[in-house]
Amino acid sequence: MATFNLTSSSTPGVGANSDSTLPAHYGNNPMYQIEAFLDIPKFIAAGNTVSDGDIFQMLTIPVGTIVFNAGLQIVTPFTASVAGDLDFAAGDDIVDGFDMTSAAGTFGVAGSNGQTNLLITNAASTYVQLVGTEDTIDLKLAGAAAAVGVVRVYALLIDCNTNGGTPSAAARDALA
Repeated sequence: MATFNLTSSSTPGVGANSDSTLPAHYGNNPMYQIEAFLDIPKFIAAGNTVSDGDIFQMLTIPVGTIVFNAGLQIVTPFTASVAGDLDFAAGDDIVDGFDMTSAAGTFGVAGSNGQTNLLITNAASTYVQLVGTEDTIDLKLAGAAAAVGVVRVYALLIDCNTNGGTPSAAARDALA
């Protein structure tokens, strides 16, 4: 069993670093989405070996961020008998034991701390977590060594860090 950091371009088969800092154009702390794809055939072609129980660090989550919604979506079904868990520290709170051989377009089911999002017809899992230190959302594949399959891991984030300085006077004082 191995852990692969897919947030770093130093890992073979990863195109670019996953930046955990917010782009400058994000003002007033809006919600934003990040996503990453794990393409098993490309990952193997880059010289990596995939084994039962491997952990893939998929998304870097910055400190002071709320993970409003996170989950996975099958792009191409995986090898028979492969199941997936999604969470921080390779746990299963976001998605738990999901059948990775499910049809393309299928979203992973909610884990032990997830909830079903009734607004999404495919029942994508949701999960709310305030991140106190920079962390990664990890995908753990178990049951068999994956040889095929592509999965999209996504998260909707809200930056809860300060945005600008503290006002020196209340607006009501300026109007008086």
